[in-house]
Amino acid sequence: MKKVKGSALPMVLVVSVLICLMLLFTFSLFDINSLLYSSYQYRIQRKEFLNSSFVLYCHDSTLIPLLKKNNYKYQLYGDNDSSIVRFTIMPWGFYEVVNVSSIDRKFQSTRILGKDQDCKQEAALWVCNRDMPLSLGGNTQIEGPVFAPTNGINYIQLGNIPFSGKMIENYNIHFSNKELPPTDSIYLKEMNTFFEKEKKISHPLLVGGEQHYYSFTQKTSYFTLSPENKELDLQGNVVLYGDEVIIPSKSRLNNIILIAKKVIVEDGFSGSMQILASDTVILKNNVQLHYPSGVYLNGNKGKTYLEIGSLSRLEGYALIEGKVEKENMRLIPPNYHQDSDAAFCGLLYVNGIADINGIISGAAYIKECYYLPPNGIYAGTLFDTKIERDKQVAYPFFFKTSAFLRKEIKSVY
Repeated sequence: MKKVKGSALPMVLVVSVLICLMLLFTFSLFDINSLLYSSYQYRIQRKEFLNSSFVLYCHDSTLIPLLKKNNYKYQLYGDNDSSIVRFTIMPWGFYEVVNVSSIDRKFQSTRILGKDQDCKQEAALWVCNRDMPLSLGGNTQIEGPVFAPTNGINYIQLGNIPFSGKMIENYNIHFSNKELPPTDSIYLKEMNTFFEKEKKISHPLLVGGEQHYYSFTQKTSYFTLSPENKELDLQGNVVLYGDEVIIPSKSRLNNIILIAKKVIVEDGFSGSMQILASDTVILKNNVQLHYPSGVYLNGNKGKTYLEIGSLSRLEGYALIEGKVEKENMRLIPPNYHQDSDAAFCGLLYVNGIADINGIISGAAYIKECYYLPPNGIYAGTLFDTKIERDKQVAYPFFFKTSAFLRKEIKSVY
């Protein structure tokens, strides 16, 4: 029989223990990996529940009545309690902020939504029937349905400049009415509450210079702007009140609402905000107002005025209650002016006189259009104007006949 040295036994035991530990460590790694994978899948599933909730909300018009009955809770899948979600819905200017969270609030998502459709007509251009034809001059091009006066469309030469644009196909020409499509009075009433809060409540004074983000998961913050025109750094769920407000170019403003009598946005400003004003809004040169932005003008006895300056761009909406009647047999000034190298994307609604130049992508509904060169006045005329119906736009909550379907604009927090 072969003899083994006694010193080898401890070595065998040590090696055996090490092998066992390695096997145990391997199994532990496998268990940890399975646990991490399960946790990852759990988080992914919860996030997919949130995404599914937004898809359902944007497409199902019957969901809101169900939410109201169930304290704004909804179970996506009847056999899965973890699919219960909670909705919080808040009007935000002419858009909507919707928050969806898991029932334990560990997972949530907040998004700004608009409408998929402006109104049932889905026009590229609507000009009201006011007993005069719609005249197109210069390099005017309109892509999409055109609702024109019953007097028809004329392609005209202005001075020595012949029409060089694109004639509208007959199948895209429809008759308009004397009035613009009806607006949603319920939603407009919601907008008026912003103005009423300014009159009834004293808000904290905001001087400027602060850097703040106000979460949409918290209550809305309201401030009164200081008369001093200082740079502002504000984002999120905040409403600012002012009288005659000047926005410096270096201000950082995103997703906010600004309510004032008159607003001037200085050259070079870039950001996003909804401006609700009673008199005048002027976007100077190279101003970029990104989605979800907009301008709503209602007041001043119809003498409201929005100007979009050279190389500026407004994305969202421009909703203007103006006036077309003459005073003392003289033409009143336009309610909307857009420079020839400016751009607008979204819903343009002018219940008054519009002097449209440059590019419009989305939809334009106007009471009356004028071409106003330095040396003349041309009623019912568009010159060098490009208008294109854009189905990708998220429209504001404005027209009465707009379908329920929502469209996501952006995620916020």
